Amino acid sequence: MATTELKRYHIKPGTWDEFLVILRRIAVVRERHGFKVLFTFADRENNIFTWAVQHDGDFDAAAAAYYKDPERVELETVGNYVTDYEIRKVEVLTIP
Repeated sequence: MATTELKRYHIKPGTWDEFLVILRRIAVVRERHGFKVLFTFADRENNIFTWAVQHDGDFDAAAAAYYKDPERVELETVGNYVTDYEIRKVEVLTIP
């Protein structure tokens, strides 16, 4: 069964362009570690970025390897554009 993580970041006003450049690179690294990006939403008016990633195997082991990846370590500057965040594992529901 797949594990899904919902991530919500509060973005510093005026830094959206820089944030999104790094986030796109982060998504590529995540995908190399077996994660699938389910969706991304930008609420620019309220400076909130929301996305979800999913992994079909051992999510925590894959995440540990992902965060140790040298390219991901290099992208840690993403934190320069985030003022607060919330990350939770969630259940995906199918509602007709």
